[in-house]
Amino acid sequence: MPATATATATRPARTGRPQAPRLPRNARRFLLTAHVVTSVGWLGVAYALLVMALSAQAADDAGTRAATYSLMLSFDTAAMLPLGLAALVTGVILGLGTHWGVLRHWWVAVKLVLNVAVLVVPMLTRHPALVDAVDTARAGLLTAPDGRVLDGSIASVIVLTAATVLSVYKPWGKTRARCN
Repeated sequence: MPATATATATRPARTGRPQAPRLPRNARRFLLTAHVVTSVGWLGVAYALLVMALSAQAADDAGTRAATYSLMLSFDTAAMLPLGLAALVTGVILGLGTHWGVLRHWWVAVKLVLNVAVLVVPMLTRHPALVDAVDTARAGLLTAPDGRVLDGSIASVIVLTAATVLSVYKPWGKTRARCN
């Protein structure tokens, strides 16, 4: 009996560096959904903090300022940080598990740097300024508001909006990085 060949389409084996395992379709969709939800929530909270910072700055009495800064401090701790961490973690997992990579495309690498900056810088600048602003307002003092509160809120909105734009337009092509 002659041997018959079956026509099976196979991909030629790639040579070079080993590829990272790709996420299954449902896992990728779940993580992408979680990433979008947490990122949108993070941007929404940043906008809310900006509105609150403007409201506190315009307030004529210490009680209103104290309440507004206290609410901002709660949002900064209970929403900005967890949403930012969740967006960062889901983004890195997506990068590792999809063809985009973490450092393979410029837009992903820049977005990673921006997101880390929005997590770290406000926690080192705006957060301590908010703690001081709450204490000052609770003491009944109507001193000029610390510029770090408003500046940090403006910067967060701008940087997170820029990261969103990068996600939509995906500019600049690939990096020279060989790692995922």
